[in-house]
Amino acid sequence: MSRLARGTSPTVREGSLNDALEAPEPAVARFWNSYVYWLPPALLGLGLTLVYLNPFIGDWDGLDYTISSLKGEPSPMALGRSLFTHFNFALYTFAHKISGVGPENAYLLFKFAVVAQVPLAIAMCWILARDLTRSLLAATLAALMIAVCPVIVLYGSQVMTEVPSLWLLAAALIVHLRGLKSRRLGLVLAGAALLGLAVNLRETNAFYFPWLVFAPFVTGWKFDRRTIGIVTTSLLAFILFAAGPFALWFALSAGYRAQWHIWFESGRSEAARHPLALSNLKPFFAYFFLVSPVVFVTLPFAFVNEWRRRGLTVLLLAAGVGLFANAILILNYSTVINWRYFVTGLPVLAPLAANYLLSLGTSRLKSPRRAVASITALILVVALTMGLLLRTRIHDYRERLVFAKDYIERLRVLPNDAVVMAGFATVAVTYWRGIGVGQWLHIGTGAGFPAGNLQERIEGHLRAGQRVFIDVDPRWWQPCSWQAGEIRELVAIDPHFRFRQVMPTIYEIRLTTDASATDRPHLEKLLPENRAEEVKKCF
Repeated sequence: MSRLARGTSPTVREGSLNDALEAPEPAVARFWNSYVYWLPPALLGLGLTLVYLNPFIGDWDGLDYTISSLKGEPSPMALGRSLFTHFNFALYTFAHKISGVGPENAYLLFKFAVVAQVPLAIAMCWILARDLTRSLLAATLAALMIAVCPVIVLYGSQVMTEVPSLWLLAAALIVHLRGLKSRRLGLVLAGAALLGLAVNLRETNAFYFPWLVFAPFVTGWKFDRRTIGIVTTSLLAFILFAAGPFALWFALSAGYRAQWHIWFESGRSEAARHPLALSNLKPFFAYFFLVSPVVFVTLPFAFVNEWRRRGLTVLLLAAGVGLFANAILILNYSTVINWRYFVTGLPVLAPLAANYLLSLGTSRLKSPRRAVASITALILVVALTMGLLLRTRIHDYRERLVFAKDYIERLRVLPNDAVVMAGFATVAVTYWRGIGVGQWLHIGTGAGFPAGNLQERIEGHLRAGQRVFIDVDPRWWQPCSWQAGEIRELVAIDPHFRFRQVMPTIYEIRLTTDASATDRPHLEKLLPENRAEEVKKCF
């Protein structure tokens, strides 16, 4: 009889994979002896990340993190993500002293540090799923769902906190749950502290606080003064580690306070442009679906099935908290324009979905092995289909990042202190300035766009003696959503200025008194109505 059949930890040496899949599962298996289960999803996630390796830093946040990491400071965004930036700073300091890595290549260190954490995050989610479901097979299916999640694949090679926050969130829940089950107060408080640190990496993790309140009672703790005291202490530890580093920097650094207030006002401005409305439900459900179609479709049935069969279990509570964390995103304007936040609830939603599918498949196919094979095929086919459907958008997105990486060649043609309007390429302008290559200023896009005051902003720079340039390359001005509004305002400035061409797509903006500026940038070509094919690609 194999060790699996005897209810102990499985090993591949004592049986084939098929035997292992069909054998009864132990309540808790040792992690390293279970590599046949967690290693394939972890390697698949790593492989997909390398296939879609980001050509540059990544999204806007990645730029900010890179510059903050080089300075050894927290980001001015939200709670600062100081855990992330200071780790990167230590990494860069070491690499700079050992091999002379310069600031222009520091982003490579930070990016590949995130890549290395992809299999760690998937393995950590596997452990969490195993602890919640007490099933090796369900945990493996859950890890597979996470491994093919497009957010993990695309952001696993960016200087972003999605992957680091994912594994730290899973680790926090693992430690806290084991502390609750073993009645070890130290582990309970350690889990709460780790959950707070996960908030420091990604603020949406704060919505897991109900877990700290309800999990003790679901795991059998008595509703008495001692338990209430432990719950209260856990919440205090959670808040301390979540907001403590930010509070210290905010209190001690006037420069940081000034930068943070700029970010806060920019956020308020952008929130005003995307008010809470019923129409937000459409992108909300669309993004939720895209993060993991199999999980999204399965969830309603999985919740009902778990409740009917077992009542309020730890698995059901965890999934409920994850669903709450995702649902509350509807209150933030970012829900309308960004899908990556919906990965927040995935570590605890995937186990419930996987457990339900495994139970259903085993019942229908009369074999756990056949059920696992069928569900695995389903997950992979859906992931492949989504990849094919989104391949054009992914290609365009990656192509823009390639051009942003090489944007320094265009900037070198301009004066070192020029004011640049470059739409999406603003990320490159601020990056090269941030690492000290130039002193370029910019009129940004998104939260940095002077909506309603663009003409006045340009005139202010010109009257101050600064030279202003605009890059009309259509790749930098996407005719979608809120960006279309920026394009219309951009086109509206045409009659109020003169233009002088300095590069194929770059024009210097001059006052109307400059008779020597006689070139036409044809800004109207950027309008959505003149770019029908590109508008079709808008989500």
